[in-house]
Amino acid sequence: METFDLIIIGGGILGSATMFYAARAGLKTALLEQRNSLAAHTTAQAVSCFRKQWAEPDFFYLMKNSIEAYENFGALTGLGAYEIGIHQQGWLFASATAKGAARLQAWQRSQRALGVDDSEFLDGAAARKRFPFLSEQVTGATFRARDGWLSPYEAASGFARAAEMNGKGKLFLETRALQITLHGENVGGVETTRGALFAPRVAICAGPHSAQWGARCGVSLPITLLRRQRAFVATRAAPAAAPMVADDDTGAYWRPETGGAFLGWAQDEPAQPPLDNVPADPDFGAIALDACARLSPFWLDVAARLRKSDVSVAAGQYSITPDSKPLIGESAVRGLYFLTGDNGFGIEAAPQAARHLIQLVTGELTEQQNPFRLDRPMVQTQKLIL
Repeated sequence: METFDLIIIGGGILGSATMFYAARAGLKTALLEQRNSLAAHTTAQAVSCFRKQWAEPDFFYLMKNSIEAYENFGALTGLGAYEIGIHQQGWLFASATAKGAARLQAWQRSQRALGVDDSEFLDGAAARKRFPFLSEQVTGATFRARDGWLSPYEAASGFARAAEMNGKGKLFLETRALQITLHGENVGGVETTRGALFAPRVAICAGPHSAQWGARCGVSLPITLLRRQRAFVATRAAPAAAPMVADDDTGAYWRPETGGAFLGWAQDEPAQPPLDNVPADPDFGAIALDACARLSPFWLDVAARLRKSDVSVAAGQYSITPDSKPLIGESAVRGLYFLTGDNGFGIEAAPQAARHLIQLVTGELTEQQNPFRLDRPMVQTQKLIL
């Protein structure tokens, strides 16, 4: 029976990053993951992109600092030349309407106001000249060359390894959390399949299962779970040096990946219960190809030559909050913290979101200074499509 300063439930990239920042703050920390590997559930189904192109201050705060952490991962973690598979090939948002071009231009100006000094607005002709795969329909685009993607498994593993090397972090794989122990209104620890662990603080980083953990402790979280799918298409036709390409009018997107490309489209779907294995629609590959071909017509030629074995589809769940911002902070149960409700931005926000949580745990930040607190007023926002 071991005693810790903090126990984290959930070994995705958010839980792993939280263990790293907790250990760096001097907290003896346990990370519980029920699978035999880190980042094997929701994190594993992600397209894993990151961008600094944001015009909303709270999102920019998370993403800017997280990107800097990823760019300096070896120095930050003390792992030196450790690789997390960063590809900074850019992120391109494009539109095929006059209103869309004006919207993107205004968005890029708003980015500049927050300090994003290296994003660009391109009119249709300039966009097609820079990216010849774009359709003649494109009227405007924004682009930042240092946006990109990474390998979330390597990042999560690196955070966990650094925490263990620090001497303050301990990783428990194949360890299922059974129950959070409460002493009155205070946290006392976690019952697990390996026995009882004791701690005055528990952080729930369990992705789609976080609301279930809250409910068990009498905490209601405003989270809706939506299925999100991605298709992998094996093809040599996708430009290997292309950026992440997003249709800003529809939300369809694609990016290069070794041996082909990932494609996706955030369609409207009914809410789901939390699932360990999210079933994918076998027709989603064809749906995504058609959607991406709207502004990148070469995908029509690719689709005409594809074999069934060239396309695979995977699915996970986004944890959606009413205002599209994550839930980070302490609950009404003293010592029970949450880092969840990432709205599909968990990987790109993970380092700073985890650091923010640990600053709340240690008292460096107060809940009054916390824009992501659980009891904040939430105004329904337009859905973020990517």
